[in-house]
Amino acid sequence: MISRLFLLSLILFCLELGVFLVVLPWTSLWEHNYFLLRFPGLSPWLLNHYLRGALSGLGLVDIGLGAWYVAHFREVLDVLLAASPSGPAAGAGIEGDRGSVRRGQTA
Repeated sequence: MISRLFLLSLILFCLELGVFLVVLPWTSLWEHNYFLLRFPGLSPWLLNHYLRGALSGLGLVDIGLGAWYVAHFREVLDVLLAASPSGPAAGAGIEGDRGSVRRGQTA
């Protein structure tokens, strides 16, 4: 259950951050913010269209990552469950005097 909630929150984070990075550099909030008023030397850098395009491209990559996680939800969830110590693979091996012995096998 925790792995599923973690994966859902990761998907939502990727999608929200991606939309934020795609939209924000092209709004008036980007042009009229605290840093441009406080540090006018940053203005040529922050108002550069190439920087804005790079941030929007990074946002598109982030949206694509979130979409990939949605498309491969079951596979990623299986990997997370297999890697967790409380997952189904936690009791697969039994440590004994002779090393690792798996269920169904004789030593």
